[in-house]
Amino acid sequence: MARRRRHLSNQGVYHVYNRAELGAAIFANDATKGLFLEALFRTVELHGWELFAYAIMSNHFHLLLTTPRGNLDVGMHALQSDFANKHKAFRGSIGHVFQSRYRADHSPAGPLAAARMDYVHLNPVRAGMTSLELLSQYPWTSYRSLRQPAHRGLLALGVGLESLHGLKDSPEGWLAYETRLRLSLVSDQRPLTEAELFGAVAARRRGSMSEAKGPALRTAKGRSELIDEERARWDAILDEVLQAAGLTREEMGGRSASDAVKLAVALKVRQRCPAHSAGWRNDWRWARPAM
Repeated sequence: MARRRRHLSNQGVYHVYNRAELGAAIFANDATKGLFLEALFRTVELHGWELFAYAIMSNHFHLLLTTPRGNLDVGMHALQSDFANKHKAFRGSIGHVFQSRYRADHSPAGPLAAARMDYVHLNPVRAGMTSLELLSQYPWTSYRSLRQPAHRGLLALGVGLESLHGLKDSPEGWLAYETRLRLSLVSDQRPLTEAELFGAVAARRRGSMSEAKGPALRTAKGRSELIDEERARWDAILDEVLQAAGLTREEMGGRSASDAVKLAVALKVRQRCPAHSAGWRNDWRWARPAM
């Protein structure tokens, strides 16, 4: 029976997660966790994702992200294939690494997405792998860079704070978010006291963004606009590759479609701008011999 086709969107937020085949501890050590994190950020850069939060556990992972290009399936295939190949080489193993394609829960950028961001960050705490007090030192969640914006790289944690929680990416906003997570854990065990509730309200008020500043989440775009942007990106990368090789489009147009140089250029372009549903990528007009 054919798999049901996913409904993919370039709007809202995805909570993406997957587990190892048979629950195996594929992330049992720091080396394999590091392999996955490297693959994750390669995917984020290559596919233009906004990654708000992540957590790498011993046998599964959680991601919270948005896909402005509407390319979740393509990116997840690249991510899991990249990691699986490196994991098999590292461990000298064969067979499936993950138990399924992946799972993804989609929601608007609002309270539900904010709660999922909290869930991702609290996963190691609720699993007993660390405490909330030491979570900032746990190296395998995005929470560790909450108070270190200079170390975030491609991680859009600050965008997540602003667009999902309405908090400033500042010391006041970080404190409000820390308070929120602490009370979330407390509420698992007992009702919150009035002092805790009022304290959380006060912390949030100090850390909240001004009403004049809207959410920082990227504005969703229509398919035609996305395809135009992809075409421009593809053309720019092609020109860079040709320039680095000392070639021009006119020169390439005089070569056959099976020419070794032309195929090498095509491979370099595709490595930087992976296959996508936009059919124009197969329209190699620049690569056809001149008539």
